[in-house]
Amino acid sequence: MRPRVDNGPGHPPAENVETTIEFAFQAPSLWRLDLGGSIAVRDGNHTPWTPPGLSFPGDGWPWAFDPDPARLVLPALPDPEIGHRTSHDGREAVQAGLAGPEGVRLHLVIDGETGMVLRATAPGTAYVEELTGLGFPESLPVEQFIQPEYGQEPPDRWERIREYYRTRPLPVPASWPGPLGQPSPIDGDSDTGFLVLDLDARPSPDAPTAAQLVRQPPAEPPYSAGWARNPSHHLHRWRDAHWQWTLVLSDHPLTVEQLRLVREELAGAG
Repeated sequence: MRPRVDNGPGHPPAENVETTIEFAFQAPSLWRLDLGGSIAVRDGNHTPWTPPGLSFPGDGWPWAFDPDPARLVLPALPDPEIGHRTSHDGREAVQAGLAGPEGVRLHLVIDGETGMVLRATAPGTAYVEELTGLGFPESLPVEQFIQPEYGQEPPDRWERIREYYRTRPLPVPASWPGPLGQPSPIDGDSDTGFLVLDLDARPSPDAPTAAQLVRQPPAEPPYSAGWARNPSHHLHRWRDAHWQWTLVLSDHPLTVEQLRLVREELAGAG
Protein backbone atom coordinates (compact mmCIF):
# COMPACT_ATOMS: atom_id res chain seq x y z
CA MET A 1 0.00 0.00 0.00
CA ARG A 2 1.49 3.34 -1.10
CA PRO A 3 0.05 6.80 -0.44
CA ARG A 4 -0.78 8.71 -3.61
CA VAL A 5 0.88 12.09 -4.05
CA ASP A 6 -1.11 14.75 -2.21
CA ASN A 7 -1.75 18.13 -3.80
CA GLY A 8 -2.23 19.69 -0.38
CA PRO A 9 -5.78 21.08 -0.15
CA GLY A 10 -7.52 17.69 -0.29
CA HIS A 11 -8.47 17.97 -3.96
CA PRO A 12 -8.65 15.34 -5.27
CA PRO A 13 -9.44 13.40 -2.08
CA ALA A 14 -6.68 11.21 -0.66
CA GLU A 15 -6.50 7.78 -2.25
CA ASN A 16 -3.96 5.02 -1.79
CA VAL A 17 -2.43 2.58 -4.28
CA GLU A 18 -2.65 -1.11 -3.35
CA THR A 19 -0.56 -3.70 -5.23
CA THR A 20 -0.66 -7.46 -4.63
CA ILE A 21 2.06 -9.73 -6.05
CA GLU A 22 2.16 -13.50 -5.65
CA PHE A 23 5.70 -14.82 -5.94
CA ALA A 24 8.05 -17.77 -5.75
CA PHE A 25 11.75 -17.34 -4.99
CA GLN A 26 14.58 -19.82 -5.39
CA ALA A 27 17.84 -18.65 -3.89
CA PRO A 28 20.02 -17.06 -4.86
CA SER A 29 18.33 -15.21 -7.73
CA LEU A 30 15.35 -16.89 -9.44
CA TRP A 31 11.95 -15.21 -9.18
CA ARG A 32 8.45 -15.84 -10.47
CA LEU A 33 6.08 -12.90 -10.07
CA ASP A 34 2.34 -12.96 -10.66
CA LEU A 35 0.71 -9.52 -10.87
CA GLY A 36 -2.96 -10.12 -11.47
CA GLY A 37 -2.38 -13.03 -13.86
CA SER A 38 0.55 -11.44 -15.69
CA ILE A 39 3.55 -13.73 -15.06
CA ALA A 40 7.16 -12.55 -15.11
CA VAL A 41 10.14 -14.85 -14.56
CA ARG A 42 13.58 -13.36 -13.99
CA ASP A 43 17.08 -14.24 -12.91
CA GLY A 44 18.53 -11.42 -10.84
CA ASN A 45 22.06 -12.42 -11.88
CA HIS A 46 21.41 -11.93 -15.59
CA THR A 47 18.42 -9.64 -16.04
CA PRO A 48 18.50 -5.90 -15.22
CA TRP A 49 15.90 -5.04 -12.60
CA THR A 50 15.46 -2.92 -9.53
CA PRO A 51 18.12 -3.99 -6.99
CA PRO A 52 16.87 -5.65 -3.81
CA GLY A 53 16.75 -3.67 -0.63
CA LEU A 54 14.24 -1.63 1.31
CA SER A 55 15.25 1.64 -0.33
CA PHE A 56 13.33 4.64 -1.67
CA PRO A 57 13.89 7.20 -4.43
CA GLY A 58 16.40 9.88 -3.53
CA ASP A 59 14.19 12.59 -5.00
CA GLY A 60 10.59 13.11 -5.94
CA TRP A 61 7.64 11.42 -4.28
CA PRO A 62 9.17 9.15 -1.61
CA TRP A 63 6.77 6.21 -2.05
CA ALA A 64 6.95 6.08 -5.84
CA PHE A 65 9.09 2.92 -5.89
CA ASP A 66 8.24 -0.16 -7.94
CA PRO A 67 6.58 -2.75 -5.65
CA ASP A 68 8.66 -5.91 -5.56
CA PRO A 69 8.88 -8.78 -3.03
CA ALA A 70 12.68 -8.64 -3.28
CA ARG A 71 12.53 -5.43 -1.25
CA LEU A 72 11.39 -7.50 1.75
CA VAL A 73 12.89 -10.93 1.01
CA LEU A 74 16.39 -9.47 0.44
CA PRO A 75 16.08 -6.22 2.41
CA ALA A 76 19.79 -5.35 2.90
CA LEU A 77 19.00 -3.33 6.03
CA PRO A 78 21.59 -0.76 7.18
CA ASP A 79 21.89 -1.44 10.94
CA PRO A 80 18.25 -1.37 12.06
CA GLU A 81 17.51 -0.71 15.71
CA ILE A 82 16.30 -4.05 17.08
CA GLY A 83 13.48 -3.94 19.61
CA HIS A 84 11.04 -6.35 21.24
CA ARG A 85 10.24 -9.90 20.16
CA THR A 86 6.90 -10.35 18.44
CA SER A 87 5.18 -12.60 15.89
CA HIS A 88 3.68 -12.04 12.46
CA ASP A 89 1.47 -14.38 10.46
CA GLY A 90 2.44 -17.21 12.81
CA ARG A 91 6.21 -16.63 12.58
CA GLU A 92 8.61 -15.59 15.34
CA ALA A 93 9.93 -12.09 14.70
CA VAL A 94 11.46 -8.97 16.21
CA GLN A 95 10.44 -5.35 15.94
CA ALA A 96 12.94 -2.87 14.53
CA GLY A 97 13.23 0.79 13.51
CA LEU A 98 14.88 2.36 10.49
CA ALA A 99 15.22 5.83 9.00
CA GLY A 100 12.88 6.26 6.01
CA PRO A 101 12.31 8.91 3.32
CA GLU A 102 11.82 12.57 4.23
CA GLY A 103 12.72 11.93 7.86
CA VAL A 104 9.89 9.42 8.36
CA ARG A 105 10.65 6.61 10.80
CA LEU A 106 9.97 3.10 9.48
CA HIS A 107 8.60 0.42 11.80
CA LEU A 108 9.74 -3.07 10.75
CA VAL A 109 8.86 -6.61 11.75
CA ILE A 110 11.83 -8.87 10.90
CA ASP A 111 11.58 -12.65 10.63
CA GLY A 112 13.63 -14.25 13.37
CA GLU A 113 14.78 -17.18 11.22
CA THR A 114 15.41 -15.72 7.75
CA GLY A 115 15.97 -11.98 8.33
CA MET A 116 13.23 -11.10 5.85
CA VAL A 117 11.12 -8.03 6.56
CA LEU A 118 7.63 -9.40 7.18
CA ARG A 119 6.01 -5.97 7.50
CA ALA A 120 7.17 -2.38 7.02
CA THR A 121 5.04 0.62 7.96
CA ALA A 122 5.48 4.36 8.45
CA PRO A 123 3.19 5.71 11.19
CA GLY A 124 1.19 8.71 10.04
CA THR A 125 1.19 7.54 6.40
CA ALA A 126 -0.68 4.89 4.43
CA TYR A 127 2.56 3.12 3.49
CA VAL A 128 2.61 -0.65 4.13
CA GLU A 129 4.73 -3.41 2.62
CA GLU A 130 3.97 -6.89 3.87
CA LEU A 131 4.71 -10.58 3.25
CA THR A 132 1.85 -12.96 4.07
CA GLY A 133 1.05 -16.61 3.47
CA LEU A 134 4.71 -17.60 3.31
CA GLY A 135 5.71 -21.21 2.67
CA PHE A 136 9.19 -22.75 2.67
CA PRO A 137 9.13 -25.96 0.59
CA GLU A 138 12.35 -27.96 0.28
CA SER A 139 12.26 -27.51 -3.50
CA LEU A 140 10.22 -25.81 -6.20
CA PRO A 141 9.27 -27.22 -9.63
CA VAL A 142 11.69 -26.18 -12.36
CA GLU A 143 8.79 -25.24 -14.64
CA GLN A 144 7.77 -22.50 -12.21
CA PHE A 145 10.79 -20.54 -13.38
CA ILE A 146 10.18 -20.84 -17.11
CA GLN A 147 8.55 -17.80 -18.66
CA PRO A 148 5.13 -18.84 -20.02
CA GLU A 149 4.37 -18.08 -23.64
CA TYR A 150 1.47 -15.72 -24.11
CA GLY A 151 -0.54 -15.65 -27.27
CA GLN A 152 -0.95 -12.33 -29.01
CA GLU A 153 -4.06 -10.28 -28.33
CA PRO A 154 -6.70 -11.09 -30.94
CA PRO A 155 -6.27 -8.36 -33.55
CA ASP A 156 -10.00 -7.96 -33.86
CA ARG A 157 -10.24 -6.89 -30.20
CA TRP A 158 -8.34 -3.68 -30.84
CA GLU A 159 -10.21 -3.08 -34.06
CA ARG A 160 -13.50 -3.48 -32.16
CA ILE A 161 -12.33 -0.93 -29.57
CA ARG A 162 -11.27 1.53 -32.28
CA GLU A 163 -14.49 1.01 -34.25
CA TYR A 164 -16.58 1.43 -31.11
CA TYR A 165 -14.88 4.75 -30.39
CA ARG A 166 -15.21 5.89 -34.02
CA THR A 167 -18.95 5.26 -33.96
CA ARG A 168 -19.56 6.53 -30.41
CA PRO A 169 -16.80 9.04 -29.61
CA LEU A 170 -16.63 10.93 -26.37
CA PRO A 171 -16.76 14.72 -26.59
CA VAL A 172 -13.34 16.33 -26.40
CA PRO A 173 -13.58 18.71 -23.41
CA ALA A 174 -13.49 22.23 -24.85
CA SER A 175 -12.92 23.55 -21.32
CA TRP A 176 -9.65 21.62 -20.89
CA PRO A 177 -7.05 24.06 -19.48
CA GLY A 178 -4.60 23.40 -22.31
CA PRO A 179 -4.60 22.27 -25.95
CA LEU A 180 -5.54 18.69 -26.81
CA GLY A 181 -4.46 16.86 -29.94
CA GLN A 182 -6.26 13.80 -31.24
CA PRO A 183 -7.61 11.66 -28.36
CA SER A 184 -7.42 7.93 -29.03
CA PRO A 185 -8.64 4.77 -27.25
CA ILE A 186 -6.00 2.58 -25.61
CA ASP A 187 -8.30 0.05 -23.91
CA GLY A 188 -11.97 -0.74 -23.72
CA ASP A 189 -14.83 -3.17 -24.03
CA SER A 190 -17.51 -2.49 -26.60
CA ASP A 191 -19.94 -4.80 -24.79
CA THR A 192 -19.91 -2.82 -21.54
CA GLY A 193 -18.91 0.67 -22.71
CA PHE A 194 -15.67 0.60 -20.71
CA LEU A 195 -13.19 2.94 -22.38
CA VAL A 196 -9.73 4.30 -21.64
CA LEU A 197 -8.88 7.36 -23.71
CA ASP A 198 -5.52 9.06 -24.09
CA LEU A 199 -6.46 12.73 -24.32
CA ASP A 200 -3.25 13.63 -26.19
CA ALA A 201 -2.56 16.63 -23.96
CA ARG A 202 -0.21 19.15 -25.54
CA PRO A 203 2.34 21.20 -23.54
CA SER A 204 0.76 24.02 -21.57
CA PRO A 205 1.85 25.73 -18.33
CA ASP A 206 -1.67 25.47 -16.86
CA ALA A 207 -2.50 21.85 -17.70
CA PRO A 208 -1.17 18.37 -16.91
CA THR A 209 1.38 17.18 -19.47
CA ALA A 210 -0.44 13.85 -19.84
CA ALA A 211 -4.02 12.79 -19.20
CA GLN A 212 -6.21 9.73 -19.58
CA LEU A 213 -9.99 9.64 -19.32
CA VAL A 214 -11.66 6.42 -18.19
CA ARG A 215 -15.37 5.62 -18.52
CA GLN A 216 -16.87 2.58 -16.80
CA PRO A 217 -20.26 1.09 -16.02
CA PRO A 218 -21.30 2.19 -12.54
CA ALA A 219 -21.25 -1.34 -11.05
CA GLU A 220 -17.60 -2.02 -11.92
CA PRO A 221 -14.82 -1.57 -9.33
CA PRO A 222 -13.13 1.86 -9.67
CA TYR A 223 -10.38 1.87 -12.29
CA SER A 224 -7.00 0.93 -10.78
CA ALA A 225 -4.97 -0.38 -13.73
CA GLY A 226 -2.42 1.24 -16.03
CA TRP A 227 -1.40 4.75 -15.02
CA ALA A 228 -3.68 4.61 -11.98
CA ARG A 229 -1.14 2.24 -10.36
CA ASN A 230 1.42 5.04 -10.26
CA PRO A 231 1.19 6.92 -6.92
CA SER A 232 2.71 10.04 -8.48
CA HIS A 233 -0.35 10.46 -10.75
CA HIS A 234 -3.46 12.32 -9.61
CA LEU A 235 -6.91 10.78 -9.90
CA HIS A 236 -10.26 12.56 -10.16
CA ARG A 237 -13.28 10.26 -9.79
CA TRP A 238 -16.98 11.02 -10.18
CA ARG A 239 -20.27 9.51 -11.32
CA ASP A 240 -23.20 10.75 -13.34
CA ALA A 241 -26.56 9.18 -14.11
CA HIS A 242 -25.05 6.64 -16.53
CA TRP A 243 -21.32 6.11 -15.92
CA GLN A 244 -18.47 6.36 -13.48
CA TRP A 245 -15.47 8.39 -14.64
CA THR A 246 -11.78 8.64 -13.76
CA LEU A 247 -9.25 11.23 -14.91
CA VAL A 248 -5.63 10.11 -14.49
CA LEU A 249 -3.28 13.09 -14.61
CA SER A 250 0.45 13.68 -14.43
CA ASP A 251 2.09 16.70 -12.78
CA HIS A 252 -0.92 18.23 -11.04
CA PRO A 253 -4.70 17.81 -10.75
CA LEU A 254 -7.33 20.07 -12.24
CA THR A 255 -8.69 22.86 -10.09
CA VAL A 256 -12.18 22.51 -8.64
CA GLU A 257 -13.56 24.84 -11.31
CA GLN A 258 -11.69 23.14 -14.17
CA LEU A 259 -13.01 19.77 -13.06
CA ARG A 260 -16.56 21.12 -12.77
CA LEU A 261 -16.49 22.31 -16.38
CA VAL A 262 -15.11 19.00 -17.68
CA ARG A 263 -17.73 17.05 -15.75
CA GLU A 264 -20.52 19.18 -17.20
CA GLU A 265 -19.31 18.53 -20.74
CA LEU A 266 -19.10 14.77 -20.17
CA ALA A 267 -22.40 14.41 -18.30
CA GLY A 268 -24.31 11.58 -19.90
CA ALA A 269 -21.79 11.27 -22.76
CA GLY A 270 -21.76 8.01 -24.67
